[in-house]
Amino acid sequence: MKHPRKAVFLGLVVLVGLAAAAAPALADVTMKQKVHTGAFQMMGQSQPEKDEIMVFWMASNKARTDSESGATSMLFLTDKKVLYMIDHAKKTYAEIPLDFGKMLGQAAAQAGGGGEEQANQAAEMMKGMFGNMSAKVTETSETKKIGSWNCRKYLIDIDMGMGKTQSEAWTTEDIKVDYGMAFTMANAMMAGMPGFDKIVAEMKKLKGVVVYQTSKVNMMGAEVVSTTELLECTEKTAPAGTYDLPGGYKKVQGFGQ
Repeated sequence: MKHPRKAVFLGLVVLVGLAAAAAPALADVTMKQKVHTGAFQMMGQSQPEKDEIMVFWMASNKARTDSESGATSMLFLTDKKVLYMIDHAKKTYAEIPLDFGKMLGQAAAQAGGGGEEQANQAAEMMKGMFGNMSAKVTETSETKKIGSWNCRKYLIDIDMGMGKTQSEAWTTEDIKVDYGMAFTMANAMMAGMPGFDKIVAEMKKLKGVVVYQTSKVNMMGAEVVSTTELLECTEKTAPAGTYDLPGGYKKVQGFGQ
């Protein structure tokens, strides 16, 4: 990982999306989302626009995300406090602690070739950069039907200290699920960051499942615009092995290695 700040920026895009859009289940629930990420430039490098179909499986204390192509997966195990990034093409996986401070420290240490002391220093620096995180969710009176779902519009403003996000979300209460797990997972991933509990509490003001969302993330002079659209949401039993690491895969230090 040559650019840890760039990785943090991309992480914000992903994590904010999880906190705002994911909808976990009382039993297993599978969701299919269409995600569009606009082109952007950062640290002298250009990233082209990208469209993805993401498939989610969620249970009481674990979740899995797969690209529709089947090339990559993410596996969340909150009881073990770990996130696995899986590359099926290379048959490898990276293990990331569900403590964002430690994760950033590891990334910085790998980038700079330093040891544990440098990792700890980087983690503390990143915590300081995130600083006073805050969020504001505003319910509006606007309603409309998206697909088969009756939806209401919310405005979401999130300040992560080193990056800000503005979102417009349309949610539905037509899908009857337990929403608490999404925030539990998001909180676990960001447990090392001071003030993230306030963001979790504020995001719980969203009533229902996010069906459609547009977001704009600004950090270090870069801007990313993304949209997330819920295509399907079904409650059913996950196939055997959904929440397990694939057998025979090799553990690596960084995702994509």
